[in-house]
Amino acid sequence: MHSLLLGNGINRVALQRGWYEILRELATTFGGIDLVPHIESKPLSVFIEELCARSTMPFQKAEHKVKVEFARLLKQIDSVEAHTRVCGQFNVIMTTNYDFTVEEAFAGPLHSPAFLAPESRYSLFRRHTAGKKEIWHVHGDVARPGSMVLGFDHYAGYLQKIRNYVTDSVEVKGHPHGRVGSPVKSGNLEFTDNRSVYSWVDYFLRDHIHIVGLGLDFTEIDLWWLLLHKRRRKHQTGQVFYYHVSLDKEPDETPITSLLRSLNVTVVPVVAGSYNDCYLKAADLIETKIASLPELYPTPLRLDENQHSESQIHRSSVKQKAFKFPRL
Repeated sequence: MHSLLLGNGINRVALQRGWYEILRELATTFGGIDLVPHIESKPLSVFIEELCARSTMPFQKAEHKVKVEFARLLKQIDSVEAHTRVCGQFNVIMTTNYDFTVEEAFAGPLHSPAFLAPESRYSLFRRHTAGKKEIWHVHGDVARPGSMVLGFDHYAGYLQKIRNYVTDSVEVKGHPHGRVGSPVKSGNLEFTDNRSVYSWVDYFLRDHIHIVGLGLDFTEIDLWWLLLHKRRRKHQTGQVFYYHVSLDKEPDETPITSLLRSLNVTVVPVVAGSYNDCYLKAADLIETKIASLPELYPTPLRLDENQHSESQIHRSSVKQKAFKFPRL
């Protein structure tokens, strides 16, 4: 089972307007024109925090207005070949993108939300469907600007919810039991068949994961925590592949790729003359990886199952002989 974690790399190739232009317009709208020279060198979350902090409005109101405007600027992205070549190989696509470009590439306007539980601010269960594909907007979507994870406060709250879901449980309105925890935690890998509520987090922990077009800035603490948790799991059922794109020459090692290797992530260099060609080449490499790993890594029987099996064998193969006390 293979799943995709997609960042905005392909979107930046597809943008009719440059990423810099979009952020510049956002900065101008909210009186942050002096922030423009440093836009490209700052994480997006830091830039958003600066815009909100400078506002004279209450923080929550400022944050909402920034998110609404950012959502408006992101709505017009047309898909390119790299979208279909990369995403077409997966039935489960997790994306940090807020727009619906992937859905529209495969289903046009016929894609639809298919949330597994009601959410407003966070996105554990924020699933959309496009034909047979599941697209999970792990950082929210433009249709609900309040769900878009952009600032530190939102990241911190989201990580807390993810951690609770993985290690314990979270409240789910309308669920018969009131609370739901990750099925993978207890070894249930067939959760799509036997659970009505599950999350993209479960796919992430279970599957072979291919990461494409994602810079993985260290502010994305939710994803880094999940990578660490996946690495720490006693029995890993899936490998992680990170496709590191570079123009014309082999990519240099970075603090991010160094940490990824430490977390047992396979860093796959992708070199081409343009970013568009890099992602098309990544699609070919993904196809090869999927063919070489058709199944999840097997997990051993749990201890209680082993003990039960051994005791059954012992009882069936060893019989106690009759014993009689001698007569006195």
